Amino acid sequence: MIFVEDLDFRIMAKGMLGKHTLDAGLGQFVNQVLPWVCFKRGVYYGKVDPNGTSQTCPDCGARVAKDLSVRVHECHECGSIKPRDVAAGQVICACGLSGVEIASGAEVSGALETVSRQLAMKLENLKSDLEKPALYS
Repeated sequence: MIFVEDLDFRIMAKGMLGKHTLDAGLGQFVNQVLPWVCFKRGVYYGKVDPNGTSQTCPDCGARVAKDLSVRVHECHECGSIKPRDVAAGQVICACGLSGVEIASGAEVSGALETVSRQLAMKLENLKSDLEKPALYS
């Protein structure tokens, strides 16, 4: 499963790095290439509302007001400390899996528990596949 923020690249192009944003082709990658690759490989692709993803704690769901220049996520409610991008990625994944917008901490933390269980199962499957003898040694 792949979830991305539903960003408006036209607004990003109006900033100081607008030309570079357009040259990189981020909009084409997110809107054309990534969905096609996911379709071809049988992977679910979904977009999530970007509002508040970098300001929500993935562990408890509390709003953490911070400037985008702050690179570390520190929650004053539960004491969680992790890189801001990792925390935002966890929130995006949880919102995509739950199919709801960021509403309450219980929904976010419940979805994160589901994600961690699914990732643990996939890791166990990969480990068992690696332990199987190779057909062509």
